[in-house]
Amino acid sequence: MPEQEPQPHSELASFGEELRREREIRGISLKEIADATKISKRFLEAIERNDHRTLPAPVFTRGFVREYAKYLGLNAEEMVNRYNYAAAGDDRIEKTAHLERLIAPPPPPPAREKARPKGIPPAYARIDRNLIITAIIVALLIGLAVWAKKHKRDSASEAAREANTVTIAKPAAHPVVPPPPASETATTTAATSTATPDDRVLHLTIEMSGDSWVVLKTDGKTVWNSDMLEGQTKSFEANEDFRFVTIGNAAGVRLTLNGVKLPPLGAQGEVVHDRVLDRDFLQRARAAASQPQTTT
Repeated sequence: MPEQEPQPHSELASFGEELRREREIRGISLKEIADATKISKRFLEAIERNDHRTLPAPVFTRGFVREYAKYLGLNAEEMVNRYNYAAAGDDRIEKTAHLERLIAPPPPPPAREKARPKGIPPAYARIDRNLIITAIIVALLIGLAVWAKKHKRDSASEAAREANTVTIAKPAAHPVVPPPPASETATTTAATSTATPDDRVLHLTIEMSGDSWVVLKTDGKTVWNSDMLEGQTKSFEANEDFRFVTIGNAAGVRLTLNGVKLPPLGAQGEVVHDRVLDRDFLQRARAAASQPQTTT
């Protein structure tokens, strides 16, 4: 009975499927990753379906895998190492290793040079074409290393600015609220006559009663894309709105918007997407909080 041929690149297949699974768990689209990392969506799709023949040279693909993993909040260096192991059968990697072996310095010249026929220039006057090729390869590798280091540093700086800096723009105009009708009850009149908090800037406080994955945007900019642990507290500000792109455990996230404690956005373990907290939401929440509680 003939032996069954092993399936090639099984490690590569599981590698791409794992990245796709991690992305889908977080509710993130390939377009969102492509816009954030400036990597072509075609290359991201090729990584997920393990089509390494569509991808560029492995030295560039490693950079794509690193940025992809960082955006998902995974260990970037570990995923790059796993890619190297999974794609070890790619003959382009063998070619890259062959080029790297060419960088080895040439052997030293012999101690004594044999007598050469008249009219032949000395060895140091003849230019070896292999040395020229080696020098070009070395220059390219150095340039690529410098570019990768600068790109990594710029990406880290940009992520730090987005996470720690909130830009205060021109305050938005307040909507004109008409006076309440004369038929309002004394309780409603008293509630509306109390001092209204300053809503020119929206203040959001997040208190974690459980662990959850949270992706939050303020005024369209991503300010948090990671885990939040039980007992952790975070505060953010916005001029227009907050948008929860994804909450992995809705009941574990307690929210306070401009001093108003909000009810949970979902049940324990429920994953919610695209929840917007703006001034209209704040007015509705404040009105609901001011209503007297009925007892039975």
